[in-house]
Amino acid sequence: MKVLNPVGESKFANAKDETAARLRRFDNKVIGVIDDGAGKAYFDRIKQLFAENYKGVQVVHRVKPLLASPAPLELIDEIAGISDAAIVGTGI
Repeated sequence: MKVLNPVGESKFANAKDETAARLRRFDNKVIGVIDDGAGKAYFDRIKQLFAENYKGVQVVHRVKPLLASPAPLELIDEIAGISDAAIVGTGI
Protein backbone atom coordinates (compact mmCIF):
# COMPACT_ATOMS: atom_id res chain seq x y z
CA MET A 1 0.00 0.00 0.00
CA LYS A 2 1.25 3.47 -0.90
CA VAL A 3 0.48 6.24 1.62
CA LEU A 4 0.56 9.85 0.44
CA ASN A 5 1.09 12.85 2.67
CA PRO A 6 -1.45 15.58 1.76
CA VAL A 7 0.52 18.33 3.50
CA GLY A 8 2.12 20.70 1.03
CA GLU A 9 5.19 22.83 1.45
CA SER A 10 4.93 26.59 1.25
CA LYS A 11 7.19 28.55 -1.06
CA PHE A 12 6.71 31.43 1.34
CA ALA A 13 8.06 29.83 4.52
CA ASN A 14 10.47 32.71 5.08
CA ALA A 15 7.90 35.44 4.40
CA LYS A 16 7.14 37.99 7.09
CA ASP A 17 4.00 37.20 9.04
CA GLU A 18 2.47 40.66 9.05
CA THR A 19 -0.56 42.23 7.46
CA ALA A 20 -0.73 45.33 5.31
CA ALA A 21 -2.46 48.49 6.48
CA ARG A 22 -6.21 48.33 5.97
CA LEU A 23 -8.07 50.77 3.74
CA ARG A 24 -10.73 52.85 5.48
CA ARG A 25 -12.74 53.39 2.29
CA PHE A 26 -12.80 51.83 -1.15
CA ASP A 27 -13.96 54.90 -3.09
CA ASN A 28 -11.71 55.53 -6.12
CA LYS A 29 -9.54 52.49 -5.30
CA VAL A 30 -8.45 49.52 -7.36
CA ILE A 31 -9.33 46.16 -5.81
CA GLY A 32 -7.48 43.16 -7.21
CA VAL A 33 -9.12 39.74 -7.13
CA ILE A 34 -7.32 36.45 -7.66
CA ASP A 35 -9.94 33.77 -8.25
CA ASP A 36 -9.13 30.07 -7.98
CA GLY A 37 -11.48 29.37 -10.88
CA ALA A 38 -14.12 27.53 -8.87
CA GLY A 39 -16.58 30.32 -8.17
CA LYS A 40 -17.17 32.89 -10.91
CA ALA A 41 -20.59 33.85 -9.51
CA TYR A 42 -19.06 34.50 -6.08
CA PHE A 43 -16.50 36.94 -7.42
CA ASP A 44 -18.99 38.53 -9.81
CA ARG A 45 -21.13 39.30 -6.76
CA ILE A 46 -18.17 40.81 -4.91
CA LYS A 47 -17.54 43.06 -7.91
CA GLN A 48 -21.21 44.06 -7.98
CA LEU A 49 -21.22 44.89 -4.25
CA PHE A 50 -18.14 47.10 -4.59
CA ALA A 51 -19.74 48.95 -7.53
CA GLU A 52 -23.01 49.46 -5.63
CA ASN A 53 -21.37 50.71 -2.44
CA TYR A 54 -18.27 52.68 -3.45
CA LYS A 55 -17.87 55.51 -5.93
CA GLY A 56 -15.20 55.09 -8.60
CA VAL A 57 -14.00 51.68 -7.40
CA GLN A 58 -12.41 49.44 -10.02
CA VAL A 59 -12.21 45.67 -9.58
CA VAL A 60 -9.47 43.86 -11.50
CA HIS A 61 -10.34 40.15 -11.67
CA ARG A 62 -7.82 37.46 -12.59
CA VAL A 63 -8.24 33.69 -12.52
CA LYS A 64 -5.26 31.57 -11.56
CA PRO A 65 -4.36 28.86 -14.08
CA LEU A 66 -4.83 25.77 -11.88
CA LEU A 67 -7.43 25.32 -9.18
CA ALA A 68 -5.29 23.01 -7.03
CA SER A 69 -2.06 25.02 -7.18
CA PRO A 70 -1.00 28.32 -5.60
CA ALA A 71 -1.25 31.40 -7.78
CA PRO A 72 1.93 31.96 -9.81
CA LEU A 73 4.22 34.65 -8.45
CA GLU A 74 3.81 36.63 -11.68
CA LEU A 75 0.06 36.83 -11.08
CA ILE A 76 0.52 37.85 -7.45
CA ASP A 77 3.05 40.50 -8.48
CA GLU A 78 0.70 41.83 -11.17
CA ILE A 79 -2.21 42.22 -8.75
CA ALA A 80 0.03 43.70 -6.05
CA GLY A 81 1.44 46.22 -8.52
CA ILE A 82 -1.91 47.58 -9.74
CA SER A 83 -4.15 47.28 -6.67
CA ASP A 84 -4.76 49.25 -3.50
CA ALA A 85 -6.12 46.07 -1.86
CA ALA A 86 -6.56 42.47 -2.92
CA ILE A 87 -8.92 39.58 -2.38
CA VAL A 88 -7.41 36.17 -2.84
CA GLY A 89 -9.57 33.18 -2.18
CA THR A 90 -11.92 30.49 -3.11
CA GLY A 91 -15.39 30.84 -4.50
CA ILE A 92 -16.55 27.40 -3.50
